[in-house]
Amino acid sequence: MLFSQKQKTEVQNIYPYESLPKKFRLQVFHLIKKMYSVSNGSTPQSRDYFRKFVSTICEEHGIYSLTSAPGCTSRPADPVALCLHFIVECTEDDWVVDMIELIFIDMMNSYYYNYPRINDASKNCYVETLNRRFRENGIGLEFINNQIIKVDSMILHHEAVKPALLLLHDPRFEGALDEYLEAHEHYKNGNNDEAITSVAKSFESTMKTICILKGWKMEKQTAAPLIKTLFDNGLLPSYYMTQLNSLKTTLEGLATIRNKNTAHGQGMDLIHIPDYLTQYALNLAGSNITFLIKVFEENTD
Repeated sequence: MLFSQKQKTEVQNIYPYESLPKKFRLQVFHLIKKMYSVSNGSTPQSRDYFRKFVSTICEEHGIYSLTSAPGCTSRPADPVALCLHFIVECTEDDWVVDMIELIFIDMMNSYYYNYPRINDASKNCYVETLNRRFRENGIGLEFINNQIIKVDSMILHHEAVKPALLLLHDPRFEGALDEYLEAHEHYKNGNNDEAITSVAKSFESTMKTICILKGWKMEKQTAAPLIKTLFDNGLLPSYYMTQLNSLKTTLEGLATIRNKNTAHGQGMDLIHIPDYLTQYALNLAGSNITFLIKVFEENTD
């Protein structure tokens, strides 16, 4: 099933999928040329692959040829050039995503394109580059598990990030919201260390705001003392003790991620913070912020 056939009604999202800007299309254009080694012209092998893509798109969308797709004006005879120009010109964004998805699925599942063989490390590098292009252009899509999905189709994003955003739009939590949005902006731009720092600040700001609104005295305004203040003042009820002890460990774990990886400088050795750790921090913070604000609201007259 193609990407366009899997879509449902659009949901408001921090990473929306609304359109594919020209910059992104051209970035993918050059990325695919590099993948198939066609900078100096297509090869018989690459032409065979791209003929399959042309056939699939035309059949699924009911058109005679890619040149008759909306917005397409170029008419190259070579199937590789035809697909590449389709990615740049076609005004049906979902069709373009279909084409990109077909090409990347084929790349991940095939052993040869041209000599030499593309190894697994190179394949993963191409996928990482595509996903980085999605993020830096603010496009809420990701190639994962051999398909392109909307970010809001990811359970953790849907269950952790979006509820936190809704709750943080309360004017009383404006500072925490700004820091949470800042964290996602850093992530989109590939600045993972700044993203973790900002999301940890958002988590701390949420707890600080709750303490201020409740009139509770705070010894320090960092994660561990703030968590202790919440427990000491009974925000987190005792009958949840087993679960909340686990939650407390998890909340402190988020602060530890920030402290160990970003807050104290990198010294002589640069610290590389991978995307999966950044995603973990964003989702974990979202879950914790949602939980804390809901408990706060339930205990506020």
